Formats: sequence, structure tokens, C-alpha cells
Amino acid sequence: MITESPLTGGKVVLHKEPDKLEYRGEDFAYTSYEYECVDTGQRFTDTELDWKNMNQIYDQYRERHDIPSPKELTEMREKYGLSAIKMAQVLGLGVNQYTKYEQGEMPSESIGKMLRSVQTPAVFMGYLEGAKHQFSEEEYAKICAKVQKSFLKIIKSKPDLSWFWEFFSPRFVGRVAL
Repeated sequence: MITESPLTGGKVVLHKEPDKLEYRGEDFAYTSYEYECVDTGQRFTDTELDWKNMNQIYDQYRERHDIPSPKELTEMREKYGLSAIKMAQVLGLGVNQYTKYEQGEMPSESIGKMLRSVQTPAVFMGYLEGAKHQFSEEEYAKICAKVQKSFLKIIKSKPDLSWFWEFFSPRFVGRVAL
């Protein structure tokens, strides 16, 4: 947070006001944050405020298009016991590309849907099977065991078979490329 103006060294005031922005052809309303130099009246931002402003847009876009957040991607990868390099290999993405998604870069809508779908262990296993040749037998078995454990955890948490309907509900089926 800036406490003095980079223009004059004087005081700054933080302003927040409603604003709109077009992102990927869609309109989003958000709260715009800007500093104002008290001496000159000029408004400006810094990197921190730019991210604060853009993350509001990104969060809305992710929600609107059912794209997982960076936190969700990291949690999923860790749940399966993979490094970012290994996860990228399983998904058929470049390592830098996948890492950027975990750091907050917005994937395309189609990549976002794929990333959402692999949060389901059964779908992830399909991707893992396709990338099996990239792992040693020991690595592959270890990953399979993690995925299996994840799947069992879901089933045990819902003894009434509601887990089954989660996997086959319209919301779920809509996420998976059939």
C-alpha cells in the first residue's frame, strides 16, 4: 500500500468506486481501486491495486464459466500427489502454461472446463492412463493409489450414494467432454 505520492512525495487518498470492464467480450462490474495524489489530484495505481482490480474480474469470469481458481488447481494437483511438471504432462499442457494457471493466469474456457473435469478422480484417471508412458511403473502405481484413495474418500463421505449422482448430474456431465 502506497502511503505517499510518487509524484510529489505528499499524501495520497485511496479511492474505490463502481466501474465496468469488458474482458474477453463480456462486461463485468467491479470496484475500482485507485490512489489520488492530494497535491496534484492525479489518480494512479500500483501493481498491487492492478491485481486487486483484475482479480475481481477474473473471479467473476471463473464463476461464470466454471473455471477452477489457482487455489483449486494447486489443491487438486497436491491431492493427486503430483508436481506441476507431472500434472502438466498428464494433462498434455506445457509446464510453463500449467504453472501460470496455478499462479493466476486465466485459461481459455475450453482449457478451464478440462481443468474442472479432472478434479473428478474418474476423469483424471482417463488422462493419467493416456500419459502412462511418461511415468515409470512405480510412479504410475503411486499416482493411481493416490487417485484411488481420493475416490474412496468421496464415496465414504457420502454413504447414501449421493456421490454417484454428483458424477452423473447435468452439472457434472456438462463439465466433461464426452
